[in-house]
Amino acid sequence: MRTLKILFPVILSLIAFSSADAQKKTINGKKIKEIKEWKIDSGKRTLSELSKYDANGERIEQIKYETNGSQKERTVFEYNANGKCVTETKYDEFNKLEKKTVIEYNSFGKRSKETSYDAKGKVKSVKEVEYITE
Repeated sequence: MRTLKILFPVILSLIAFSSADAQKKTINGKKIKEIKEWKIDSGKRTLSELSKYDANGERIEQIKYETNGSQKERTVFEYNANGKCVTETKYDEFNKLEKKTVIEYNSFGKRSKETSYDAKGKVKSVKEVEYITE
């Protein structure tokens, strides 16, 4: 019984932390505009990733950086009226189109298909998602 009394608050706090972390649309009621991730090596702080968010709290852009500060890659996210991500467009370090992924949803709003295209518009891959319920 003593173990249960100790574990319950720990489990409860983990659930709360996971839930709050997953939302990441606001902090203390304020909308997030950007999230910067820094790498610290030998006391030197270098920007490793920058994510930008729209007024709805959706991530619209993610930029990853090399350790020298130059852009490694950039991904732009587009959403439909329901707030679902419908395209992810990836660019290389020179902002040249590398890949575009189009995402489709089923009638329940769950991802059902992802089609990835190369820079020339040729299909690179197709992934379908099947949901099996009880």
